[in-house]
Amino acid sequence: MANILIINADANLKRLLKLALPGMEHFVQYSATLQTACAQSAPSKVDLVVSRFVAGDDQGPEDLMELRRTFPTARLIVTAALHDPALEGEKFQRVVRELQIEYCLLEPIETGAMLHTIQSALALPKRP
Repeated sequence: MANILIINADANLKRLLKLALPGMEHFVQYSATLQTACAQSAPSKVDLVVSRFVAGDDQGPEDLMELRRTFPTARLIVTAALHDPALEGEKFQRVVRELQIEYCLLEPIETGAMLHTIQSALALPKRP
């Protein structure tokens, strides 16, 4: 059983996760922001973080850096709705690689892809 934290999930992502997670016995928490996530859960106890990144809402690479800093041992899945062309493509992928974010899924995401990604992320060894 894993401790999974979902951050900044919109209605579509919540619905997708509810479809992907049945049958898996995990403890799942939801948080509206990274700041509230820090307050509600101990970062060292979180096994997997699924965080929605929305570039059009003034989120930038520093938000991804803060996510990795806050949850240094957790496996990270970032779902991205890239509305800012400046963040799409190579720049965004470079930031994802540098921060060692395990998976990045660009929206729209299919249920099967989310299920496979969660299972793959949880199969990885915990970060040191």
